[in-house]
Amino acid sequence: MTETTKPQVNNARVWLFRLLVVVAAGVMLVSWFQPWWTIDIEALGKEMVHIRPWGLEMDERMGSFSILVKGADMPAWLSPFMWTYLALCMLALLVGAWVRGKYIGLGKLKIELAQFLIAGVGLSYIIAGIVAAGYASMKLKAGMNIPLQGHVFIDLGDPFITYVDTRLLPGYYLIYVAGLLCLVLALLYNPIIGGPKRGA
Repeated sequence: MTETTKPQVNNARVWLFRLLVVVAAGVMLVSWFQPWWTIDIEALGKEMVHIRPWGLEMDERMGSFSILVKGADMPAWLSPFMWTYLALCMLALLVGAWVRGKYIGLGKLKIELAQFLIAGVGLSYIIAGIVAAGYASMKLKAGMNIPLQGHVFIDLGDPFITYVDTRLLPGYYLIYVAGLLCLVLALLYNPIIGGPKRGA
C-alpha cells in the first residue's frame, strides 16, 4: 500500500512547488505592471508622474510643468534592458519550476539547478528594487530637485510655485515580497519536493 501511494504523494509535492513558483511569478508580474513611484503636484493634481520599471511616464495635464522633469527622464536603453530582464526572469522561473535532478556546482557546493535559478531571480529582483530606488532618487534630485519621498515646496518662479508630494507606491514594495518568496521557495525546495527525486 505504501509503495503504490508514495509516487503520487511525491508528484503532488512537485505540483505544489510548481504552483508556489507560479504564485511568486504572479506577484512579480503584478509589481512589474504597477507604477513604483508617483508625484502629486498641488497646483495640478494627483499622480502626475509615474516611474515604472521601464521608465518615466507623465500625465498629459503636466503641460508646461513638464519642464520640472527635464533631466529626470530615464536613458533610452533602460526600457529594452528591463523588458529583457523580465523575460529572462520568467524563463528562469519556468525552468526552475519544471527541471528536476539537475545540479550546478558553485565551488565545492553542489545545489539543484532549480534552486539556483529561483534564488537568482529573487535575489536579482530585490537588488533591482534597491538599485531602482537609488537611481531614481539621484535622477529626481538632479532633474527636479525633489526627494524620492516627501512633501516639499518648489519655487522656480511663476508658474512653477507649488507644493509637491512624492512617494513610493505598493507596486514598489511588492518587489521585495516577490523576491523573498523566490528565496524562500529556493531554500525550501527539498522539504517541499520531498528530497531530490527524478521524474515528475
